[in-house]
Amino acid sequence: MSGEQAPHLPDTLSTSLITNLPQYFETERSVEWCRVHSFSNVALQFPDSLLAYAPQVARILSETVEHVHILADTNYGSCCVDEVAAQRLSTHAIIHYGHSCLSKVQSLPVLFVYGREPLDLDDVLSSFSSMFSTEDHVIVMFDTMFTHCVEEFRERVQGWEGVSIRAPCLEQNTGVEEVLDGGDDGAVYYVGEESLFLSHIILSNSSRKVVSYNPFSKETRTESKYVNKMLIKRYNNVEKVKKADIIGILVGTLGIKNFTDIINRLKQVITAGGKKWYVICIGKPNPAKLGNFPEISAFVLIGCVENSLLDTTEYFQAVVTPYELEIALIDREWCPNYITDSSTLLTNNYIKIPLTEQEKEPESLIVANLQNMSVATNYLKERSWGGLEQRLGLDEPAMLVQGQRGIAGYYQNEPEPEQCSKMKCGNCS
Repeated sequence: MSGEQAPHLPDTLSTSLITNLPQYFETERSVEWCRVHSFSNVALQFPDSLLAYAPQVARILSETVEHVHILADTNYGSCCVDEVAAQRLSTHAIIHYGHSCLSKVQSLPVLFVYGREPLDLDDVLSSFSSMFSTEDHVIVMFDTMFTHCVEEFRERVQGWEGVSIRAPCLEQNTGVEEVLDGGDDGAVYYVGEESLFLSHIILSNSSRKVVSYNPFSKETRTESKYVNKMLIKRYNNVEKVKKADIIGILVGTLGIKNFTDIINRLKQVITAGGKKWYVICIGKPNPAKLGNFPEISAFVLIGCVENSLLDTTEYFQAVVTPYELEIALIDREWCPNYITDSSTLLTNNYIKIPLTEQEKEPESLIVANLQNMSVATNYLKERSWGGLEQRLGLDEPAMLVQGQRGIAGYYQNEPEPEQCSKMKCGNCS
């Protein structure tokens, strides 16, 4: 799995949306939420897969909300709340539609509307009972699109004393605290299709038994047997980071809380490891973008719990998570349960960064800085092409001339399409 994965949208979804759009997008709940909190300027964030329905939803909400804006084509993953874009519009709150990674947002109030995908709970319970007994301790998780089924599922497993349910939160920064069932031990049962969120669950619970149920294929399988292959692949990238001289810090999201503190910590970790760092912000990463930085041997990606787990098979450089970077450079131990939430490296999973040689001996700081600068300088010297030649003072200044006018499809100084076809120049289709 690579890049951002869109939620599963079966062929029947478009019909259900058109016939019952207000119910699917929970417009009544959205209107009531805005009314209770007195939000008169609201941004609606849609993923590409649901963008076609944005005008209809906005039209319904604008009947009671004074200013409604539509956010689309986010710079990073659509699962992250685009708080920066909303702040540019001076909005009071954001309503986020579709799948969400549920990363903590800085300050703006957020309402999550996941959609109401149909779910065969009878088949889910049949699958669940075939894998576990009533005495087993099991943590049940649902893909966000099935959040509306959580309460019914909870009622139907009341006799299972060892079952705890992790339901996705419905809002943030509004004073409403998320309430979770008790219990944090046992196996994990996930209801949802194969996705980056499932990869996050598998890695962060690698010491547990993880079972998934796919509602679309009606398939139940044990995911734990695939975890070793995933970990080996990621550990290979950790080894590449150890050999790198220059490491790029990729800003893969602006929508998670304390991302600036994470950047500052990564700078300290890379410096402590004796490497040179550069901070790079390029939106959604892909092999072509990162290939423009051949002098950088490895990257560390700051992203949400889903988009930070890149499949780097087609990448020229290694791309690791902040957790993997600390394993490579400051001897953090490889935990049984993989840490995908980088914000916890500042809190629950914090470890002290060892002092660098320069901090131990301040008088050597100047020498160390010169050595770090020489790493990039030497690479540039080895390039066969170093950029455009300036030739300052060697050429006469060129005269400004009027350029072409029009659009790319047709400029004013070009022959008319009909005339061009008579000339049979062969350049027009």
